[in-house]
Amino acid sequence: LNVAPYGNVQYGVESAAQDYFRKSAKDLTLAESAFLAAIPQAPSYYSPYGAYYDREKVVGRQQYILDQMAKQNMITQAEADTAKNIDIIAGIQETLQPKYEGIKAPHFVLSAKKQLEEDFGGETVKRGGWKVITTVDMKLQELAEQQVAKGMKQIRDQKGDTAAFAAVDVKTGQMVALVGGPDFNNPDFGKVNYAKERIPPGSSFKPYDYATLINESDNVAAGSVLYDDKNALPGYACTKKNAPREDSDCLHDYDNKFPGPVTIRYALGGSRNVPAVKAMLTVGTEKVRSTAEAMGLKSGYTCPAPGQSTEARGTCYGSSAIGDGAFLHLDEHANALATLSRMGKYVPQTYILNINDSRGKVIKEWKQPEGKQVLKPDTAYIINDILSDPRASYLRTDRKFHNYKGWKFAIKTGTTNDNKDALMVSYSTQYAAVVWAGEHQRAVEMKTPMENMTQPIVQGWMRAAHDLIKTPAVNWEKPASVKMVPAYVLRSKISSNAEIVPSPSEDLAPSWYKEPNKQAGSSQIIDKVTGKIATPCTPELAKENQGNANANIFSVDIYSNKKSTSTNTAAQDDLHQCSDIKPQLTLTAPSTCVTSCAFTVTVTQGTHALTSDKFPGTVTLFVNGQQIEAKSVSTSPSTVTFTYAPTAVGNASVEARVTDSALYTSSESATVDMSQ
Repeated sequence: LNVAPYGNVQYGVESAAQDYFRKSAKDLTLAESAFLAAIPQAPSYYSPYGAYYDREKVVGRQQYILDQMAKQNMITQAEADTAKNIDIIAGIQETLQPKYEGIKAPHFVLSAKKQLEEDFGGETVKRGGWKVITTVDMKLQELAEQQVAKGMKQIRDQKGDTAAFAAVDVKTGQMVALVGGPDFNNPDFGKVNYAKERIPPGSSFKPYDYATLINESDNVAAGSVLYDDKNALPGYACTKKNAPREDSDCLHDYDNKFPGPVTIRYALGGSRNVPAVKAMLTVGTEKVRSTAEAMGLKSGYTCPAPGQSTEARGTCYGSSAIGDGAFLHLDEHANALATLSRMGKYVPQTYILNINDSRGKVIKEWKQPEGKQVLKPDTAYIINDILSDPRASYLRTDRKFHNYKGWKFAIKTGTTNDNKDALMVSYSTQYAAVVWAGEHQRAVEMKTPMENMTQPIVQGWMRAAHDLIKTPAVNWEKPASVKMVPAYVLRSKISSNAEIVPSPSEDLAPSWYKEPNKQAGSSQIIDKVTGKIATPCTPELAKENQGNANANIFSVDIYSNKKSTSTNTAAQDDLHQCSDIKPQLTLTAPSTCVTSCAFTVTVTQGTHALTSDKFPGTVTLFVNGQQIEAKSVSTSPSTVTFTYAPTAVGNASVEARVTDSALYTSSESATVDMSQ
């Protein structure tokens, strides 16, 4: 009696008596007692505070209870009839607290209720009376609420007004935290659970594209190449290549750049759109969708036609590879990515641990599922390794939280093309978490960069959640079947962001990977300045003989006209032109040099700047072919002076040489009598 449910947030007859009638249970009248006795069988129906309250049903049940009491001689029939004639509903007080006031983690509770309805049917759940223990971890839930609340100022500054967060225990599939919005009591949209609404995932969907490509192909490894180029693709006619982005029919990246050959590792780490769409189209949109759904998007990845509800399954096209015009549930997204962390094994997500009825009988008890292998372990490991690689990540250096106290965190950003949705996902071997930020109607284009909103929330939660773990960090174990194979080497950055080059000359491949022909290890002459193939105009100092430089040999791009041949038709050095003017210098030298003398060099730039971060400009002094000293130069013109003390007697050849940022050189010499 003291734990029976009485509707609203009340458990126990004393609490119910205070809430409904403002009196102690010992002071209840017969009519009031019979009314309260009617409620526990189905609180949602019988409680005036219930979601499905039915006045006639509760009054009917109250009168039935009174008649049963008379039949069992607990009261007289006259007493029963008198109690029945009392308008008991009129005496019920307004609830002391709103329906959800005082409930912790309300969106989590409602998500658990939704699972109950899915598992047992809405009518069964409406009757109520069950004791349900959820999977929520209140420490992790409070961390999530704190991080979302802390992040709302930045979100509002960027024109958003809400956010949602979901996190799952990787090993068990148990949801440990869920925030459907920052303020449940917001009268306009506080009750909307955005973690259970359909949200376009943006680029956070890309791990599914590449996981499917590797899983379903025998020629794809982390070091394989897809071309990030501006060309026609299914769904992108690309007939207006020179038009501004807003008028173009080509597929674009976020930075409007097309860097050419990109490895799978750097395409995913750099969140490039063109390679991701090519990855999906190569294996088929439906294959990627079915793989993502098998991994945990149990409510489906929907691609509705214009004007249709987001629940309409629709036909997915290439744009769905980058989360454009396609929708999923945030909580399911977290568990599907946890499948990668589980080395390809799907475990159903759950909000519920145990259910007991009002008599204590066990209705349902959670047990650890065995799980189902939906991705090959090799595939999962390779994706995990890429997403936890800070070198391949385009994130700003101070945003790279891939390594934390021995833990490896996989990280993927997500932004929709219309800038109305900002996402970030992160997972380890312990937890998978995802955050979304936006405007409550998804009608406002937000200010970029989106990571300013999402990264602090996810990073803050992941670090704090792992701080609570008292055992040593555990990371993904490389399957023995995963091998290292030659990989295309990226030597130039593919964006203006913070990815780090060069990429590895060997990279991960699944056991079923078939290497391209042995020309893969062949060398080519590369321009060190641009990282592209040297031409006759490339200066000698800029040339370098490098292995694994033939992108076409590593290419798995079926949409590129560049084929795997012994002749590399990849991008060529377009910085150096045969008409370029080299830097110029003049050397002023004495005719004789006794104990010490000064050599003055004046430098002016040619076509290219004298200096750059990659190749600083220098002036070097040589005597009889031996380097004496080198000094930096940056502005044009510049004058530098070298002081030299002879070490031998006789005529000496003195040379001054300037090298600029493009590795062009010029020199001038003089003969000096070295006397003592």
